[in-house]
Amino acid sequence: MKNTLYILTILLTLGCQHKHTKTENFNSRSDETQSALIDNNELKSNTKLLKSSVVTRTYISDSAYLDYDFQTSLKNDFNLEYRVYIESNNPDTLQAIFLVKDTTDIKDLTGGSSYGLPHKNIGYIGADFDSSFVFVQSFGSGNPHEIQLIDKRTGKTIRKGTWVDANEGSQILLYIEHINEPNEQLKIFDIENNAETIVNDFQDCKCVQYVIGGLRDCVSIDTVTQEYIILTSSYEDDTVEKKYKR
Repeated sequence: MKNTLYILTILLTLGCQHKHTKTENFNSRSDETQSALIDNNELKSNTKLLKSSVVTRTYISDSAYLDYDFQTSLKNDFNLEYRVYIESNNPDTLQAIFLVKDTTDIKDLTGGSSYGLPHKNIGYIGADFDSSFVFVQSFGSGNPHEIQLIDKRTGKTIRKGTWVDANEGSQILLYIEHINEPNEQLKIFDIENNAETIVNDFQDCKCVQYVIGGLRDCVSIDTVTQEYIILTSSYEDDTVEKKYKR
């Protein structure tokens, strides 16, 4: 009799444990199912937000809006295209300049500026070389002119800094990197030979000492040959000429 009761007790205990395990498994599956439903709902919600956040542009074709003040053609069938548009999420009218080859957009050079800003602020061609060009942005008389040397084919920026001078025929750019900073440098970039020279010969000349613009208003390209480049600075009775090997 005692043995019978002992066996029944064991069977009942095992049955309860099995039932408890089934309940845990069911609860675990329920939690997983609920988590999956929450994740799916979040995905649907995020998809709706993504769709609602898509911005569409409407370009304005009225010629009264499209009167751009500067040259747009570049060598080798590239050009700049001035566009005015509105966006679905913005009440303002915007303007931008695109680098274009035939009918293909290569790059939006400006990213959109408020319509009405002077065209010299949003940008124009400073110098046109064979495979690249200088894109200039000017912000008022006497202020530095910010530049980017841009590869025509890809739209990538090769160099950036402050305008000083250029010789288109010889493919030479003279510019300042890090203007008004401790690491400011005047540089000659020989585009044809893909060579760059740091210039340290004009800091003590009178023009740089007395003219507010300093280097950017005092140094210019004088002569370029296959062998060398001559830079010059002149102020009253002080003239400085320096020759650099190409």
